[in-house]
Amino acid sequence: MIIDIMAKGWERSEAVVAQRLNVFQLGGLFVKKIRVLEKEVAILEEDGKPLKKFERGEHKVAGMFSGSRRSVAFFDVSPKTLRREVKDLWTRDDKEILADVEMELSISDSEKLRNSLMSRKDVVTLEDVWGELKGGIAGDVMGPVVKKKSVDQLQSDRRTARELQVAAEVELRKKLEISGLDLLSFSAHFILPEDYKDYLKSRGRMKEGEEKEAAALEGETAKAVRERELGEIEGTVEDRESVLDAMERERIKREAEMEMEEEEAQHDVRDAVEAMRLKEVKDLQKMARDSKRKKLGLESLKGVSPDGGLEERYGELQEAMETTEKKYFNRKMDKETFTKLMQNYEQEKTELEVKMKRGRKKGG
Repeated sequence: MIIDIMAKGWERSEAVVAQRLNVFQLGGLFVKKIRVLEKEVAILEEDGKPLKKFERGEHKVAGMFSGSRRSVAFFDVSPKTLRREVKDLWTRDDKEILADVEMELSISDSEKLRNSLMSRKDVVTLEDVWGELKGGIAGDVMGPVVKKKSVDQLQSDRRTARELQVAAEVELRKKLEISGLDLLSFSAHFILPEDYKDYLKSRGRMKEGEEKEAAALEGETAKAVRERELGEIEGTVEDRESVLDAMERERIKREAEMEMEEEEAQHDVRDAVEAMRLKEVKDLQKMARDSKRKKLGLESLKGVSPDGGLEERYGELQEAMETTEKKYFNRKMDKETFTKLMQNYEQEKTELEVKMKRGRKKGG
């Protein structure tokens, strides 16, 4: 009687993203089984090529005559948090700063990860992922944004964090997608130079002196009010109320300026995101249009001489498409309406191109 042992699970750790095991490393004498848990994926390989993908559950991966050519690649698809320090960042005023970066990512395509990072090694860690990203984060994501700011702006400007968020959304997603990874969140905290910290301390001492002067002035004002109540001097109460009114107006003014800056920053971010979305839609439409033209034997309108009403209608369609794009970008049209209109325009343009090409053949 043959007794087979239980299926073997993957002993994963937080630092490991993926790991490849030979079937001989699995339990079982005559039959090799694996146990895939929740938030895990496994790919069965033979001679370095993928055979089958497994989700949650127990699965047979090898039998008595399978030999040693098989292996199993395990993937942890749960969200992973990566925290590292980015160096070599320079501000507009030539100050070198550091940044603590935190990003959350997860595996979106295990087969892509297997073909990229796992093609060179059997264990892929978060450090390996960071090795693929750190040059791009410093050079393509954070570097250009930081270079536009002075060190003083990085200390206080909330808009910089939003610009980095947009840059990360675009550039990091591209780099991660190549390796089958998805960016879930991104944030950065700047570490200011020591000489700038000393400068802030001196500013703090100056502020402390100003607060003492203000307190002294407040004390003198209070004393004058008491004297006024005692009838020793006149007009002090009115003067103090004027000062307080001016202080209140200044406070309201500062709050209004901060709100305006906040609204402007949000508007900038929305414009950047909308521009990216619009580009993605136009790229997809262009791919579909080029494919359709190829099937119809139309490469482009270059060299075609439209005549009569066809030419006029073609120009009208082009203007209509440009107007529609502007309305969508300025949030005067929803995405569904925009997509439908653009598809209709493209359809009619293609039909006109066919007619114009036929007319050229007849005339030629």
